[in-house]
Amino acid sequence: MTSRTHFAPGWRQAAVGLLGLTVGISACLSSRGQSVGREAWPVHDATSAPPRTSASERFRGTWFDGTAELSGYRMTVARYGELRTGELVLTYVTEPMDRRTRIKDDDATAPDRIDVLKLNANLTFLAGIYPYSVMTSVFSPIDDWGPSSERFSPVKITLTAQEWCGQVFHAIRPGRDAVAEELASYFASEGEISRRIPTAPGTLYEDALLIQLRELDGAFAAGGSWEGSLIPSLWRLRRAHVPLAPVPATITREAAMRTGVPITRFVLTAGGYRRTFEVESGGARRVLGWTTSDGEEARLLATTRLPYWQLNHAGEGELSGATRPSCRPQRASCGTPAGDCGGRAMSRGGPTVRNHPERQPNSPT
Repeated sequence: MTSRTHFAPGWRQAAVGLLGLTVGISACLSSRGQSVGREAWPVHDATSAPPRTSASERFRGTWFDGTAELSGYRMTVARYGELRTGELVLTYVTEPMDRRTRIKDDDATAPDRIDVLKLNANLTFLAGIYPYSVMTSVFSPIDDWGPSSERFSPVKITLTAQEWCGQVFHAIRPGRDAVAEELASYFASEGEISRRIPTAPGTLYEDALLIQLRELDGAFAAGGSWEGSLIPSLWRLRRAHVPLAPVPATITREAAMRTGVPITRFVLTAGGYRRTFEVESGGARRVLGWTTSDGEEARLLATTRLPYWQLNHAGEGELSGATRPSCRPQRASCGTPAGDCGGRAMSRGGPTVRNHPERQPNSPT
């Protein structure tokens, strides 16, 4: 006996109606913002011309050694009107990029291949019973393209945020006089957005300051203060649920001491927002921490250099220390005071640099 599947009457009409509804939804989503394809991305100096000068040999000697720099931080995060304890890992690593696509490409060749210093900032914290996971990536060309912009001016910044309610993707591609924005959100009020926003020449991006203020290959703002236009951090915009837009801002600097070690204290002011960075003045020039006017605080726990992408086998997930949850402020699995792993932090694949500058070297060797 041949078996046949029987459909309820009217199934064809229902399918056609569903198809029409899907097409209609797609049309509505695509019309929420002006589409900005690759051909409409604003021109960045690094994507359109050769550099004025290349990165120094000193910089290349440090950042092309086959390892990445990983720093773990204890975080205080403001969310839903309360302060939360969290963990942050900043990963700095160089990689090749195709400047036409602004995507990592090991096979890219000159003149379209540029080297970038990539920063991945991974933040995790709990809001009540459910976890947040936020990752911001900054891609900054390492060479010097001239006086129109600060060194390490980013060509791309992306953010992804996940929690039990949903997820969000946000990407911006800066240029000389505009920034292209893409946003895909689970919030109906935001939806899917693609647009181009005018910016003033020399606009800075708050997310890139964690690279630029380290002064890894020359002084920021020629060693002085800075004033101009700023695009706020994507995570800050996400928390506030406000549209991306440039704001007037200033950055001042002062020399200071922290536990006997020279540091540079940078103060970013943008309207009522204030963020103070503390950066080592020598050695690895690590960001030792920061505070903000909305209650956020970051404090460095430890730093190491290692080829983390090779440590992906069973048994290689045992690294403990600042980049691991075992060093949360509440407890530590090493049987030592909270937030301290007794010198065993991040010891595999590279030396440990603890956040005790008076007792430890300033830079990994």
